Amino acid sequence: MNRLERLGARQLQEDFWGVYVIPHARLDAATEQDIENLIDHGVRESRTLDYKRDWPTDRDSRIAVAQDVCAFANTVGGDLVFGIDDKKTGIATKVSPIHVENIDKELLALTSFLRDSLEPRVTGGLIAHAVPIALGGYVIILRVAASPSAPHRVTKDNHFYARTSVGKEPMDIQGIRHAFAAGATLGQDIRTFCTEALARINGLQSPMQDMDGPVFVCHLIPISAFSRYETHGIDSLIAAGQMLRSSRDGPIDIRMKAPRANLEGVVCLPARLQNAMGYAQLYRNGVVELTFGDMLVHSPLDDEDDGLSLFPEIYEIPLVRHGLPAIFQTLAALDIAPPAYVILNWLYTHATRIAVEISPHHVEFLELPSKLAQITAPPLYIESYDVDPLTVLRPAFDVLWNAVGIAHTKTKFEGE
Repeated sequence: MNRLERLGARQLQEDFWGVYVIPHARLDAATEQDIENLIDHGVRESRTLDYKRDWPTDRDSRIAVAQDVCAFANTVGGDLVFGIDDKKTGIATKVSPIHVENIDKELLALTSFLRDSLEPRVTGGLIAHAVPIALGGYVIILRVAASPSAPHRVTKDNHFYARTSVGKEPMDIQGIRHAFAAGATLGQDIRTFCTEALARINGLQSPMQDMDGPVFVCHLIPISAFSRYETHGIDSLIAAGQMLRSSRDGPIDIRMKAPRANLEGVVCLPARLQNAMGYAQLYRNGVVELTFGDMLVHSPLDDEDDGLSLFPEIYEIPLVRHGLPAIFQTLAALDIAPPAYVILNWLYTHATRIAVEISPHHVEFLELPSKLAQITAPPLYIESYDVDPLTVLRPAFDVLWNAVGIAHTKTKFEGE
């Protein structure tokens, strides 16, 4: 139900509920022209868009904003735009720039107040960006993501709020019960999606059915994929999927073909004459799946005849260098905003060994627990696409190493 309608020279995105939002997954890409488009096209407030003429400077006005933030976080997220006069009609009519002496200090003060005003506290998914106006001042966009910790309540009045097409409304008891149930469902939906995807890989039903183990799988799952249940058209997926092969060797150090349509969305498969195996799948709901297979290699330091072992650097380095940045670019191309989860899984057969370099001439080969056929790292929460990939991924990489008694990854990354 997600559609993109062209409005003049720019685009505004229509989400599942048929409403418009500021059209950038990376909020810092918003410009004065985006603001002018709201006015030129008479864009109305909606379930994901709210206008404020004035900047909140006192306690009461900030509590009112906290109620709006609570409503967005409890529903499907949205943008609060300060510095837009709607003449109380809900339709953007003119820019009324915000003039403050220290914009960074003001943004920090407001976001800190808002985080502390909600329970449970909103720790991520709350981003502010000031758009400079040529004639002076700013229009300030406060983006609120749908929260995986919903429902939230405002501590100042103890009310839960939800967002509707006409604004925020306090939830009644039935709405609160539904919100708690929906929060539990979100987590279960994500777990079910991953379980079914891994089952397809294990059952040789993935886009590469001849991929041998062990297999490493990285999923990046935007919250919006399961909070809004939006889907993307095949042409948009093909265009965005180009990002998954934009680097010279692709996101998994395999030269990739152009994305092509498949049942789940679009997939990038290895080009011919590639020895390595793997693929990049972009699902219709915006989930990205990177998969590495056939990773067992022989080490000249291995005394075991015909011994094969797994060197984790085979997937760790490319995922940091190319993979995660390519995923972020893909989601930005689809205008899918954070937050999101990164979930790593290892599927392996019995007697899989991990190669651990002790010194340049000494490698130990440690066997993974034979009772396990799968290892899953705890989900990693991403609230911005500007994060350092290694900082994000390192704790998840460590999980496989923990399984053989080593605290942290032994891979040497660039710059270390």
